[in-house]
Amino acid sequence: MIIRLTGLGLAFLMAVTIAVPAAARALLPDASWTIRKDHWDAADEADFGRFVASIGESTCATPQACFQGSANPFRSTDPVELLMDGDCADFVYQLRGYYAWKKALPFSMALYVVPRTGDLRDDGRWNQSGNMVVARYERRWQIETNPIDILNRLGGIVSTAMFRVESAYDKGFSTSDFYSPRIIPGSIRPGTVIYDINGHVVIVYKVSPNGEVHYVDSNPDRTVTRGVYGGHFPRSDVKLGAGFVNFRPLRLVDYAVGPNGVLVGGRFALATNAEIPDFSLEQFYGTGTATNWREAAFSIDGESMRFPEFVRRRLMSAQPSQ
Repeated sequence: MIIRLTGLGLAFLMAVTIAVPAAARALLPDASWTIRKDHWDAADEADFGRFVASIGESTCATPQACFQGSANPFRSTDPVELLMDGDCADFVYQLRGYYAWKKALPFSMALYVVPRTGDLRDDGRWNQSGNMVVARYERRWQIETNPIDILNRLGGIVSTAMFRVESAYDKGFSTSDFYSPRIIPGSIRPGTVIYDINGHVVIVYKVSPNGEVHYVDSNPDRTVTRGVYGGHFPRSDVKLGAGFVNFRPLRLVDYAVGPNGVLVGGRFALATNAEIPDFSLEQFYGTGTATNWREAAFSIDGESMRFPEFVRRRLMSAQPSQ
């Protein structure tokens, strides 16, 4: 395991006691984690979207049932000790990590975040300053790496605090796991995440022809539910990371090619905002010239509307990109 730290992260680690997952034990090859492709391309993202859509369209009612049910095409390859029983944030990261494992793709995530104020007494899930990443969780993905250890322990690592990070953090080890996309077809898609700053996270599994955004989520009682995006998801300050986010593109670099095409060693590089074609802050500042999220206005062809209607109209099949 590799933990990447910012300077603030070093101070944080000195201030608190941290339980880091134990070293992985060896597994059989079909239950190990290897990387065979150094990045996710558009086809991988689309296939991940289909994976999420299959879960969302199913009737599974708990996270474990979703991963063990017929909606999961990889279920027959899972070891019996895999226990996917997370709440909202865990469920989102588990979906992404699980798919990356099965498809031999890179995966990394924020390990610890702290309030931007540096005051560790502020709860990262609810503070009004937003958070910053101070350590990243990276495993040297070799054949002996234990993905079960990672996926089963996610509930003790991630929380909604990982989403409460501004997209402006896009360089170095403090880079956020997510970025703010433009509200257009193809950018809001199955696999897109919606963060409710009141303490909940959902993942999109379908965008209907009429522009409705359908999501699936796991709740604190571990029930899986489905819903449609609307005004119950509040807009908020960009520093809180609210609203629609996509997983930030990730690439493995400086690696060697081992036996059977396995990529060995290297490090993870996350894309900067300038490298992401659909990065946009329009969900915060609107379609006009506002510089304050509270003053943002949203319009299409000169017609003003509230943000939920703007989202629906922008995502309608007949609605051209603007």
